[in-house]
Amino acid sequence: MTVDFSSLHKILKDKTRRDILRCLNEKGSLSYVELMNATAVANTGRFNYHLKVLGSLIEKQNDGRYDLTERGRLAVQLLDKFPEKALQTRSVKMKRKRIAVEVALVIVCVIAVSLLLVSLQPKQPSFDVTYWKQETGSGPYSNPNAIQYRFNVTGTHETFQFATGIAIDNALAPYVNRYPFETITFSNGTTVPGWSSEYVHNGQFTFTLFLQRTLTDAQLKSLTQDLKEALKSTQ
Repeated sequence: MTVDFSSLHKILKDKTRRDILRCLNEKGSLSYVELMNATAVANTGRFNYHLKVLGSLIEKQNDGRYDLTERGRLAVQLLDKFPEKALQTRSVKMKRKRIAVEVALVIVCVIAVSLLLVSLQPKQPSFDVTYWKQETGSGPYSNPNAIQYRFNVTGTHETFQFATGIAIDNALAPYVNRYPFETITFSNGTTVPGWSSEYVHNGQFTFTLFLQRTLTDAQLKSLTQDLKEALKSTQ
C-alpha cells in the first residue's frame, strides 16, 4: 500500500497507529508479538488493520520483524514537531462541520415536513356577505309594506351549503331588537327576523331580510357585518 504524504493526517490521527510508529522508532525492529504487546492492542484483527493502514511507513523484514521505512521516520519527526492536538485540529473541524451540516439538514427537513402538513390540512372555506339591493315587497304574513334587503352570500366552492333553517333562525334571533325587522314568532315563543335564501351557483346564495323601514347607511353597514357573523356561525 503506497502512502501519499497528503494522506498522513488521516493515518496519524489514530492513537494506535501513532503508538506503533513511536515504538518502532524508540526500540528498533520488533516482532509482531512484541509490537502488539508494546502498543497494548489485544485484538489481532484490529492490529492487522492498523499495520495495513500504515502501509509504506513500516516494512516487514525477512525475519518477520517490523521496522520503520524512511517515510515512517519522517512521519515520526512530524509527530514530534506537531503535537497530537495539532494533528487532531483538522479532524475536529471536519467533525464540527459535519455536525453543522447534519443540523442544517434536520432543520430543513423539519421545515419541509411542517409546510407539507400545513398544505395537507383542509382549508377553511372563505365566507363573505355583501349588500346587493333593496326592494319593496311582501314580507312575513304578506306585509305589502315590508322592505326587502338582499345580500350576496359567498363560499369558496361548489359544496358550500347553508345550515338548516332552525340554525339560521337561532343565529339571527339575538338581532331582533337591534333592527326594525319584520318578525315571526313561533309557538314556543321564539321571535326571529323574516328571511329567505336562494342558491345561485358555486357556493353563492342570495339572502333576503325583511324590514319595516329603510335603514340608514350606518345601520346597513352594521347589519351586513352582523349578518356575516350570524351566518358564519352556522357553518
